[in-house]
Amino acid sequence: MRETERIADLLIAFYEGDCWIGLNFKQALQGVDFVTAAQKKEPFNNTIWQLVNHLIYWRKTVIIRLQGVLGNPPMNDFYQPKELSQKLWEETLQHFEEVNEALIQAIKVFHDDHLDQPSPMKGQTFHDLLIGCMQHDAYHLGQIVMLKK
Repeated sequence: MRETERIADLLIAFYEGDCWIGLNFKQALQGVDFVTAAQKKEPFNNTIWQLVNHLIYWRKTVIIRLQGVLGNPPMNDFYQPKELSQKLWEETLQHFEEVNEALIQAIKVFHDDHLDQPSPMKGQTFHDLLIGCMQHDAYHLGQIVMLKK
């Protein structure tokens, strides 16, 4: 199995599979309605909704960087709409699923030979970028679990 396939499999597990930390994003977000998603709780600075949009933002950023470009997606990081509804929350969750799938596909077509090459971010290889994405996911998954309680 190629290294990029292994990394993609780990990200799939983070989203909806048998995740090494015992819980995946779908499980953590199950039963979260728009009111809970938008609720700010101390000592956290962000809501679940903001964290999900932050995860979308960074997945899009990783996709951009895998294409050799140092850039960010045309959306606000940690975004939460002013008008809140269950429909908008469900659209956010659907967007998260779609962007997650796009990232998985981008990783699967990325050549293993390029993993040790510099990414567009100074001092970072493409391997560092992908492993960092998983570390980032673990951190924010933990925040979501804590906010849900």
